[in-house]
Amino acid sequence: MRAPTLPGTLVSRGVCGSVLLLLAGLVLNELPPSPVRFLVAPLQWLGTNAPGRFLALVVTLIGVALLTHAWVSLVRTPAEGSADERVRHVRGVTLRWMAPLLIAPPLFSHDGWSYMAQGAVAASGRDPYTISPGEMPELLTSMVDPIWRYTPTPYGPIPIIWGALTREVFGDPTLLLLLQRVPALIGLALTGWAVPRLARHLGIDPARATALAIASPFVLVHAVGGLHNDALVMGLVAAAFVFAAERRWVIGVVLVGLAAAVKFTAVVAVVPVVLVSLPGAVRVPGRFVRLAAGGLIAAATVAASGIPYGLGLGWVKVLSVPGVVVTPASAPTAVGVVLEWLLAQTGSGLEMYAVPVVRSLGMALAVALVIVLALTRPTGDLKAGLATCIGVFAAVVLLAPVVQSWYALAVVPAAALLLLERRRTRRALFLGAALAFLAPLDSEMAGGSLLAAGLVVLGLTIVRGVRAGDSRPVADA
Repeated sequence: MRAPTLPGTLVSRGVCGSVLLLLAGLVLNELPPSPVRFLVAPLQWLGTNAPGRFLALVVTLIGVALLTHAWVSLVRTPAEGSADERVRHVRGVTLRWMAPLLIAPPLFSHDGWSYMAQGAVAASGRDPYTISPGEMPELLTSMVDPIWRYTPTPYGPIPIIWGALTREVFGDPTLLLLLQRVPALIGLALTGWAVPRLARHLGIDPARATALAIASPFVLVHAVGGLHNDALVMGLVAAAFVFAAERRWVIGVVLVGLAAAVKFTAVVAVVPVVLVSLPGAVRVPGRFVRLAAGGLIAAATVAASGIPYGLGLGWVKVLSVPGVVVTPASAPTAVGVVLEWLLAQTGSGLEMYAVPVVRSLGMALAVALVIVLALTRPTGDLKAGLATCIGVFAAVVLLAPVVQSWYALAVVPAAALLLLERRRTRRALFLGAALAFLAPLDSEMAGGSLLAAGLVVLGLTIVRGVRAGDSRPVADA
């Protein structure tokens, strides 16, 4: 059988977009002293002045536009060959598109530098959950965002262990930084493995689903370019659904436990993974028993992951660290800030309590929503489980004290599969493109309402789509 083919311009267009992102990243990100910095000195110099940085922003937007155009063509233009051949082709195209980003500095975020510095703390024999990166040598911490330089790490054991292992083997900060991209690449590989299998369970085109999930410019920019560990969470949760759909639920919740050992909020994925693994129409007592067992297995997995380097459960006491950042995309934070201002006008002296109290109420509401979904959503149904996955993550992300655009990575596979299953490809393309362009324009999420609005619209669409009575056909793009 003939190998699948796609126009060469599609591949080259995406590669050109990634190369432009690489070049712009070398302008916008100051590198630590190293041979690499010497080699790219002209680009680094451009980053020291406003015209140079503006030019880099323009180049970045052109790069995102090229990637987006190529991605839309990949999704909407079927390649030739069998389903398996077309899936392999999508994976191959994605690898070529991401290749230039593998050597790029962290794009639109300094989290990669934080991963490196926090791993160095653990490698030195100290506790990263009590010692901040600022106490490490300047060479390793100079690029860490000032907000996080003097706070303990809020991340789970897995990224800390990886950072420590790389620090023990390598000393060059540039190489150490690039190695922090490995967990995100593993997450992308897991997603590329899981999505075609889930697509077959749903009876939809596995190649198109894979293209929506792993080749999106939003995913490439944040997972590969930004080095964000949320990409590993994305892959682990997607793989967990594969095992849940095959009724191997123990493996599924172990994978969720590993995801929670990266970022603790991922523990909510226990709910949809367990619900999918159950037979249909299971009542509350039956689902409660399975959910409790799944929660215990996931918790044991998280605890075991902290054994290396003696990390233990120290991360539990620093879960509130991200709350030092104020992001308007967080609904409780936005409401709290407004309430703080109103109370300040009254002279009551209560304004200092506004943000903490509203944030606490937001988290309480998130927990309540997750519980309601756990007890009321259908069991034994993969489509309903994927919708529940989006629901539980939306609850704990949008009602959290801090929201960043890359947090949406965790639900990209579920959203891609459901939108494709409902023949809403155009909507999936729009959301992926909008979130990709948001990244360079607003890396600190000052305009994060776009993310919140997008996720709310997406969630409402999916909930409506999975209702038993909604069987109206919707035209594809």
